[in-house]
Amino acid sequence: RAQKFPALFSTTIDWFLPWPEDALVAVSSRFLHDFEIDASPEKKATLFSAMGRIHTDVGRMCEEYFLRMRRHVYVTPKSYLSFLSFYKLVYAEKFKEVNNLEHSVNVGLLKLNQAAQDIKQMKVKLKDEEKKLRESEEQTNQLLVKVQSESAKAQKKSEQVGAFRDECLANKERIEVEQEEANRDLQQALPYLQEAENAVKSITAKDIVELKTMKTPSDIIRLVFDGVMILLQTKLVDVRMEAKVINKKTVDFIHDSFDETAKAMMADVRFLSTLFDFSKNEKDNINDETCELLMPYLELENFNPAVAKKASNAAEGLCKWVGAMVMYHEAAKIVKPKMDYLKIQTARVDVALRQLAEAEAELAQAQATLRDINKQFEAALSAKTELEQRALATKRKMDQANKLINGLAGEKTRC
Repeated sequence: RAQKFPALFSTTIDWFLPWPEDALVAVSSRFLHDFEIDASPEKKATLFSAMGRIHTDVGRMCEEYFLRMRRHVYVTPKSYLSFLSFYKLVYAEKFKEVNNLEHSVNVGLLKLNQAAQDIKQMKVKLKDEEKKLRESEEQTNQLLVKVQSESAKAQKKSEQVGAFRDECLANKERIEVEQEEANRDLQQALPYLQEAENAVKSITAKDIVELKTMKTPSDIIRLVFDGVMILLQTKLVDVRMEAKVINKKTVDFIHDSFDETAKAMMADVRFLSTLFDFSKNEKDNINDETCELLMPYLELENFNPAVAKKASNAAEGLCKWVGAMVMYHEAAKIVKPKMDYLKIQTARVDVALRQLAEAEAELAQAQATLRDINKQFEAALSAKTELEQRALATKRKMDQANKLINGLAGEKTRC
């Protein structure tokens, strides 16, 4: 202001002398007395002295600046007070910055310490997981061996059952073909059986009564009844030669058993039922010996239904029945060995099929066991994979934590 208004010097001059350093120290002490400074009293006293010395040094530098540059720079008490105010502002800002930095460092140190603790825990956890992983690997390997063993057993069993099945089905098919052939042969004998049954059905009770009332039955009737009794295996009289008249022709033959046996047979009300039942259920009991006994009768020229009919309707039916049963036996005896053989083979096939069913059940059980073991193996493999992933993740976290701690080891020491 004095430079701008030089006329002022012509009137009044107030000259302010520089403050002594002790005064400056006293001012800084008084001005900063209530300001919170994080320092000991000795440090504060040193700070107050430094502020006074700084102001004094600045004034001296201004004088040197004037001597060199011939330009004035004024340092007033107001400048000193502004310096103190600026110090307070800068101190507060820096103090806050340092506190924030300290807080960050402390948090970092806590995290480092926590990371160190976590590493210890992760080491224990990793050790436990590696132990479980080894156990899981051992269990998985055992299951793998078991799977391979059971799979081989199931495969072998499957091959055996397959071969056995093929053999059984082939035998079954062969026997079915042979049965069809035997049944075709048997069909050739059935007409004779039907003829015998029809012959019995053609005889009525009236016809039997008529026979029983005959006082002197003709020889054809007597011989027909001999044939019936031979088929029914009824006891005959002793054999002795006797002349017989059949269709007005005399032939040398044997004595019949009509009077001794046939009359008693006809007296049975179940006579016709017996013949019908024999045709139905006992026809296969006829043997070659029985047929040989009947051959002399059947070979007689006039031993036939037409001649017998002249004597009696019942005699005709019985004659047809005797001849038909013999013809059935002659046809059936060709088939019977085949049927007997087929019965044996069919029984064997039935046994084989039951064995096949048992083998297939065993195969199904083996396959079910294999499926269960496969499920156990897959579960163990999944658990092993999960353990590997968990162990790998734990190891990765531990490595990262170690790298962080090792990288900040110097900072931790410095802090």
